[in-house]
Amino acid sequence: MKPATVIDEVLANEWFAVLKSEELAASPKQVLIMGQRVVVFRTRKGVHAFKDLCIHRGSALSIGTVENDTIVCPYHGWQYDGEGHCVCIPAQSRSAAIPTKAKATVYHCEEKYGLIWVCLGTPSAPIPDLEPYRDPAFSTYTFGPYRVESSAARVIENFLDFSHLMWVHQGYLSDRAFSEMANYQVHRKEGRLVTDEVIVHEYNLETSHREFIPVTYVKEAYRPLTAFLTKKFGAGRIMCILMVSCPIDAHTSVTYTVHAINFDPGKLADYIAMNDAVMMQDVQILENQKPEELPLDLQAELSLKSDLLSIAYRKWLAELGVMMGTA
Repeated sequence: MKPATVIDEVLANEWFAVLKSEELAASPKQVLIMGQRVVVFRTRKGVHAFKDLCIHRGSALSIGTVENDTIVCPYHGWQYDGEGHCVCIPAQSRSAAIPTKAKATVYHCEEKYGLIWVCLGTPSAPIPDLEPYRDPAFSTYTFGPYRVESSAARVIENFLDFSHLMWVHQGYLSDRAFSEMANYQVHRKEGRLVTDEVIVHEYNLETSHREFIPVTYVKEAYRPLTAFLTKKFGAGRIMCILMVSCPIDAHTSVTYTVHAINFDPGKLADYIAMNDAVMMQDVQILENQKPEELPLDLQAELSLKSDLLSIAYRKWLAELGVMMGTA
């Protein structure tokens, strides 16, 4: 028998986006987090996440139904309320007491930024509360899911990397003519990593002809597998991107991004297509990196000054004790 994936003790206490809000309607859904089957469902009281297992005979609750604000096991009809308590066992008389052991394993579950978030343990921090996403001047767009045959840590490090923009994303974001990187510093700020402002030359989204403009970047490793980017295009135009990558296992991940923009990015269908194409460019690189796990030993790969955020990120993960998806 194949051994079960061991849950990372650090990542168990992190929030992961597992579904878009629109993906969770009347029927429950199964998601995988670090090899664990989790059922997510919606009632009138909100969203809920349980271990995808009925305590009775081990059926997956995710193939059941949601009725009267309970999730109903498809095998024998046991019903669990939003707190995980079994409230009905059809096979026994209504006057019989329900065994105290008849409970589901409950996980923390919240809905924010158009995503369903789950934490398997005790949250070490709240879901990021980012001001632009509360500002009515910004419009928000949710992208994903992007399934990547690579570790979640590799996905986040790629998002944090500056110097690949001019090569991997030629034709969409930047160009190899702007490859030279200025020096920058990385700072520890309120439990996260934050860079100085870095200038990247990008295509101007607001013109039909292909011109490059200087764009000011600030990148943040917000949580171990959550990153944040602020891009300033001048004249008060700002784009923010929140990325969260959920480890399905050590070598596979699912990623979502949420954009907040205070200017018109153009035709929505074109904007969606561009962002999907950019992510697919990243995926091609990520799925061909070796090892699939992110090396935390700084001697394992050669680094330069332009890799300062990557170096700081790897050191941070090592300090935190993150094991899954790292080497």
